[in-house]
Amino acid sequence: MLFQADVVLPISSPPLFHGAVRVEGSEIMAVGPASELQPLPGEKVTDLGAATLLPGLINAHCHLDFTRFKGIISARQSFTEWIKTINALRRSFTTRDYIDAIAEGFTLLAGSGVTTVANIESFPELLPHLPVPPLRTWWFLELIDVRSRINEDETLLGALSFFEQHPEWLGGFGLSPHAPYTASVDLYRLARTCGEKYGMLSTTHIAESVEEHEMFAHASGPLHDFLGSLGRDNSDCGHGSALSHLVDHGVIGSNWIIAHLNYLQDYDYELLAQSGASVVHCPKCHTYFGHAPFPLKTLRKYGVNVCLGTDSLASNNKLDMRSEMREAQMLHGLDSRDVLEMVLLNGARALGQAGKLGQISPGSIADLVSFPHPAHQSGNSAEVDPYQRVVQSRLEPNLLLINGNEF
Repeated sequence: MLFQADVVLPISSPPLFHGAVRVEGSEIMAVGPASELQPLPGEKVTDLGAATLLPGLINAHCHLDFTRFKGIISARQSFTEWIKTINALRRSFTTRDYIDAIAEGFTLLAGSGVTTVANIESFPELLPHLPVPPLRTWWFLELIDVRSRINEDETLLGALSFFEQHPEWLGGFGLSPHAPYTASVDLYRLARTCGEKYGMLSTTHIAESVEEHEMFAHASGPLHDFLGSLGRDNSDCGHGSALSHLVDHGVIGSNWIIAHLNYLQDYDYELLAQSGASVVHCPKCHTYFGHAPFPLKTLRKYGVNVCLGTDSLASNNKLDMRSEMREAQMLHGLDSRDVLEMVLLNGARALGQAGKLGQISPGSIADLVSFPHPAHQSGNSAEVDPYQRVVQSRLEPNLLLINGNEF
């Protein structure tokens, strides 16, 4: 198949005006100017016209279970109160509700150009009831033992059994100890052991809120007191940051994706850099909670891989990565190429897919999206910043290709 477009953004190389991409099966075979990449005899040609063709967007942190929570929870409450509200909502939805919510979430993601998502699955028991996911999805099974310890062997065996039985699902599987305040060090150690033994990724939330920071750094605050009332042993609090608590136990490694990290101590940056873990910043969720400024510049100074995600509709009004990029620009003064690279190149690196996802190059996977140009920009594309046009786009894709197949 040959796809032609007014603009091709390979991301890993300069833009191509009047470009073309050749796909065979699930692999990209060639990319170049349309004048040089001519159709082969009998080859199907798709001319996307006045549009930009680029790698499918990567959402590195999402909770599809909560798609139907949109607009239900007010942002005008503490993080601890938000957690209490989430827990109450979780109990009010049925299995069918969650299955439908996941399907709706996939539709929203696809409608905004996402082909890959890292999804936290809060209800692992749903997985056997789901159809084959339409997008490339990393399923991270959430682990929580704040009230009681779980059987580690049963958790590991159950997860691996499901993973092995679904080789046709695009993406991957992993474990997700929820956060250091809800998951014990034993659960984090389980996730790291599983990842190292079976080549799986792990993900978690760390230092999301100022209340979490107060809990671990000062052994105080509403989150500390609330969890203590549930029976959590808070003896691990008051000894340092939430991140250092886990790094000191040796449970965070290079195959980890850490969501948020909004509140860090000065000593955390070197610890994080040495761990090799990636970080997911969720700009609109950050704004929703009114967090302190995200330390993007400092993280980059230490060489940390930072990508972007939407989080859930419990703390966002969209599952649109273009909206996240625009928010990141506003918060951090980034240019459009920079935020696109965070989504694509950095997102692929976080998922262990550098060179395979997030770029258009020979040998990379044929996950592509094309955004049509607005009518008022249908003239000479060379006069318009092609990266900015993608970030500012509000139109649905006119092509979504996943593993070489049209969505």
